[in-house]
Order: sequence, then C-alpha cells, then structure tokens
Amino acid sequence: MVFWEGYVSDEAMGTFAPIVVYWVYAGFYQLLPPLDKFRLHTRKEEEEKNSVPLATVVKGVLLQQLVQATVAQLLFLVSLFVVFAECFIFSVLKK
Repeated sequence: MVFWEGYVSDEAMGTFAPIVVYWVYAGFYQLLPPLDKFRLHTRKEEEEKNSVPLATVVKGVLLQQLVQATVAQLLFLVSLFVVFAECFIFSVLKK
C-alpha cells in the first residue's frame, strides 16, 4: 500500500510521476554549483557547447512531456474501453 492509493489513480501516477521525477532531477542538477567538482562538465564548458537557449530547451521539454502525457492518457482510456467491451461481450455470450 502506498500513501497516494486513495487519492490518485494508477493511470495518473504512471503518467505524471516520470514528469515530476524529471523536473526534480533537473532541479538538483541545476543546484550543483557548490559541487562543481562532481559535475560531468564544468559550467564554462556547458556555456561554450550549448548553442540553444535554456528557454527554448524548457519549451521543447514541456511540449514533449505534454505529448507524452496525452498519449499515455489516451492509451489508458483505450485500454479501459477494451476491458469494458470484453466484459460486455462476455456477459452477452454468457446468457
């Protein structure tokens, strides 16, 4: 049993948990300046190599995550419809 069991459906958790984990991880990565010696690339190297502005990257990630969440919710909806259809067909054939 998990703490969100009565509050959030499994479908919602499966859709939004990866997005939340991504932003938490990205936030920790941005908070690493005090720990620069543990970074894969220094801040200077990142500034030299990154040709795309941060705002553009954030917009792209948000768009991708919106598409990801939409597709996941549609797939959950379709799978729910299939389950209901199978139950209906089974109940009709059982009579």
